[in-house]
Amino acid sequence: MSRLVARLILAMLILPVAGAVFLFTAFVMFPGGGPPPPSRVLATWIVEYAVIGTYWTLLWRSSVRWTRERLLGTLGVTLAALLCGGVGAVFIVEVTHEAIALGILIGGGLVPIVWVFGTVLVWKENAQERLERLKTYGTDTVSCPVCGYNMTGLREARCPECGGSFTVDELLTAQQNREEELEQS
Repeated sequence: MSRLVARLILAMLILPVAGAVFLFTAFVMFPGGGPPPPSRVLATWIVEYAVIGTYWTLLWRSSVRWTRERLLGTLGVTLAALLCGGVGAVFIVEVTHEAIALGILIGGGLVPIVWVFGTVLVWKENAQERLERLKTYGTDTVSCPVCGYNMTGLREARCPECGGSFTVDELLTAQQNREEELEQS
């Protein structure tokens, strides 16, 4: 099994792991009868965020090229996720006129969902990084001039990723231009 397949399987396990941590935190670490006070629900979410953030980061840390932009993007995604959770909590409380604990419970659940999806977008490899990674394997690659998709081995000069159609001359010229740009940077 490749490392990528193993990581994808572990990524799918984030939901049951998060559920187990949430139940453990809510009922074992912070026991009590009746509806939980908002402080207990908030403490449960803080533990949950720490576990999910650590799990997700450790899972993908070696596959992500950690640049300053990615670190700042991750910070921005974290702030956006917390803002979404806060807005969601306020919305639930205002619309349903229910207890604050329910708003915190539902709004708190938005935070890890938004954060994980946001990090997927921020941590995604860009076309130049993909090309550099492929070159480290020593393969001569033919990349799409539009989106950077690796077209090596395809039987036609049409990119399956973006749909762009090219002549062989256009592809070769684009590869030479891309190599020159990489050498200059």
